[in-house]
Amino acid sequence: MKFHHLSLKSVLATMMLASFSMTSSSTAAAFRSTVVRTATASSSAASRITRQRPRSHHAFIVHTSSSLPSTTRRSMSETTIDSSSSAATQEKGGYPFAEVEPKWQEYWKRHETFKTPKRRIKKEDGTVVKSDKKKKYVLDMFPYPSGAGLHVGHPEGYTASDVMSRYWRMTNHDVLHPIGWDSFGLPAEQFAINTGTHPEVTTAKNIANFKRQLQMLGFSYDWDKEVATTDVNYVKWTQWIFLQLYKKGLATQSEVSVNWCPALGTVLANEEVINGLSERGDHPVVRLPLRQWVLKITEYADRLEQGLEGLDWPSGTMTAQEQWIGKSEGTEIEFKVDGLDGEKVTVFTT
Repeated sequence: MKFHHLSLKSVLATMMLASFSMTSSSTAAAFRSTVVRTATASSSAASRITRQRPRSHHAFIVHTSSSLPSTTRRSMSETTIDSSSSAATQEKGGYPFAEVEPKWQEYWKRHETFKTPKRRIKKEDGTVVKSDKKKKYVLDMFPYPSGAGLHVGHPEGYTASDVMSRYWRMTNHDVLHPIGWDSFGLPAEQFAINTGTHPEVTTAKNIANFKRQLQMLGFSYDWDKEVATTDVNYVKWTQWIFLQLYKKGLATQSEVSVNWCPALGTVLANEEVINGLSERGDHPVVRLPLRQWVLKITEYADRLEQGLEGLDWPSGTMTAQEQWIGKSEGTEIEFKVDGLDGEKVTVFTT
């Protein structure tokens, strides 16, 4: 068996962790994280996984030889399961996913297997029983629900967090493992402008497709905790947070230089500009001073930096956090401007 991109060591480690104290009623859960993504590799034709970097996002595309079942697709949004391919896989000693996965996924849904446990339960006599288990909050980065559907890079990361969620449940922890949608995005806005379709319509359609695909993979999310950043009940809290920042004097208006894209009609982040062109559409981008809201996170630089002390995080992650906080000590130097009396340029240097 050949594994490309996903090392054999990581696959075996995942399987060992997932099968720890495994019972017969949870066989599908234990092995879905490795088998679902590598099922085609058990046939005589090896899968070849290559990595592309489109202008808009990172993607993993699976290329397979023609000897694989006809249901295999490059895009997960087109993936279907048919019983004939499952039967053929089972005859070769493979994993009968079309039989096992729907059966246990329905069981998990019916029995609310992954529902977040209540930490406080009020009994009929009025007494309150508190859970004595440790807590674990396992949060995935919410995906942007594009019209293209999931790509292989999504479940790759979600599999790791799902395995850890299972591990902590099996080691007597109360686990909160939610999922949601980072659903505000420039693609939806541009699609609305080009087609006249309201973003709410296309966003809801894309979310439904993403949800269907994630549920097919059988991840142990508590779907009762599902949230979309475009939900009115979510947006009102982001507005509330902004008001608190404003009241504290941490949100102010200032004229700053930004990346303005006339064609898209919006300001772009530095990482959305490549060689002077927008990542989406290759439109020209210019630097312009615009008046906008600025949050003074620098006011909390010391507290943010102190909060990193004692964390058992990888050194690369710690360095990235320190650079994001951006605290540095140095001095300001003033330079007089030749020919302009009273004018000076102030430069900060470390």
